[in-house]
Amino acid sequence: MASIGRLFLLAKALIQLIGHDEPPLRWAAVADAVETLEKKGKELIDQTNAYREFSSSLAIDEGKVSTHQD
Repeated sequence: MASIGRLFLLAKALIQLIGHDEPPLRWAAVADAVETLEKKGKELIDQTNAYREFSSSLAIDEGKVSTHQD
């Protein structure tokens, strides 16, 4: 029966979220998920920072690129 109570709380929370002007694209429904999302977010930021200079060096100058193939 405890799972029914949890489902009710989840449904109630979802209804509250969809009532927001800008509901979140992602939402951690339980405390454990918050920690997991924070860890994943830090990993993504670390990966971005590790290759920031390299990625930025691949920027395309549209004025100098020819799309015509001979």
